[in-house]
Amino acid sequence: MRRAILYLAALAVAAIAVFSATYLLGRHSSLEAELELLTSPRTAPDPGKSRGIPSLQPSEAPTEAPVAPPDPGGEPLGAGILVNRAPLEPAGMVIVADVPALAPAPGDETPAVVGGLAAFLSRPPAGLKVGMRSLAGAAGECGPTEALVGLGQGGGGEFAAAFDAASARGFGPRNPAQAVAAAVSELSAVAGERCVVIVTGGEEGCKGDFCGSVPPPGGEGLRIHVLLLAPRLQTGNEQGISDSGSGGTLQPVFEPAWAAPYRCLADRSGGTFAAVSSPAELEAALRRIAGTLEAAVVVRGFHYSGQEIKGVSPGDGGWGISLQPGAGVGERIYQSDLLPAVFAVSPGAYVVKARYEGQERTAAVAVATGERAEVRVTFATGELFLQALDSADREIVGDSTGFRCAWGADVSPAGSEDSRPVASTCSFPARLELAPGTYQVRARWKGLERVVNEVTVEAGASTVHTVSFGKESDE
Repeated sequence: MRRAILYLAALAVAAIAVFSATYLLGRHSSLEAELELLTSPRTAPDPGKSRGIPSLQPSEAPTEAPVAPPDPGGEPLGAGILVNRAPLEPAGMVIVADVPALAPAPGDETPAVVGGLAAFLSRPPAGLKVGMRSLAGAAGECGPTEALVGLGQGGGGEFAAAFDAASARGFGPRNPAQAVAAAVSELSAVAGERCVVIVTGGEEGCKGDFCGSVPPPGGEGLRIHVLLLAPRLQTGNEQGISDSGSGGTLQPVFEPAWAAPYRCLADRSGGTFAAVSSPAELEAALRRIAGTLEAAVVVRGFHYSGQEIKGVSPGDGGWGISLQPGAGVGERIYQSDLLPAVFAVSPGAYVVKARYEGQERTAAVAVATGERAEVRVTFATGELFLQALDSADREIVGDSTGFRCAWGADVSPAGSEDSRPVASTCSFPARLELAPGTYQVRARWKGLERVVNEVTVEAGASTVHTVSFGKESDE
């Protein structure tokens, strides 16, 4: 029994010894400090000292507020107008050739006009990707046209061989709509500026609607140029055609009635329309068109809030862009009622005029060879916030786009004879960006309609208006 008691006592003494040694030899001031820091109230740190867990240490207040990085912005050209510049991507051109019209006539001793095409293709401008396809398909059909040489896949010899091989093709009705649509598909791989050049000597035979309401094929940024193969103007003939893209260097020629659709196609796409009657004139015209791909001016419009304006101008020219060479008198003016607007141009200085709902901004911009100048124009706009209440005075909330726009609103200029809206919505509540002015609002909800005749929108301000469908009218 005594031995057991002595054994337990020895164990207790040993445990006390181990604990004492561990406590005395293993103490660490930093651990105690950490424990004190975690359990005591926070105090300001001693300057110049750093102890404990950094994430738990209060930081000193900065002496001054951090400065936000400046916005990318651009070079200012005037109030609300900036320009950003970037290198121009490689350009592309597809020549749509009227094969039968370009071929030399049997027994004709004068140089064939096709020689001008061959001269251009043998020495194309550096960096320009060129392709060629036929203007017509198989004989007797308004079907697909044929690619003669793929975009950027041939040099002068390949183009000449391809044209010779095509002499037995392309005898169907001339089909510029199909040919341009196919060329657009080819040019979709081009990152830079692009254009289609139609070289034709006869009427369009597949009834394309080039002068009507249908937009020309290609969309934004694609220019369609037309070179008309026509004889020189004979003495005593007062009819002629002006060369809208040549600076007046070509001779006036007779313009037949069948040329009208081609002119519409060129004018509405922002391209040029010229006439050639010799190989030298054809080569010169092609090189002038290629020169317009050496630089680009892009114009983008923005609301006051920063929202970009996109689409075709509603009504009769409510907004649009014009670009005129700085030389002014006699120079060709590029125009577009589409925003953003893209103009492939020759290097030089230009005057940009941007219109939006009665406002106009004007600035001069210079663009160098191989440069793309993006002009950003900000227009003064205001905000209309439109709310609607049902017959029980509960707010209508939701989007009815999937329900044939069963509720929503159309906004038109007040007092205007043109009833087409400048803004529309199929949802309530609605937030609309509008140019400063007075508007009429037509709101609808499940067969009911309310008209607000005068709602004033001010630049840089918000106007809130509530329409109640529990009332007979809302003025």
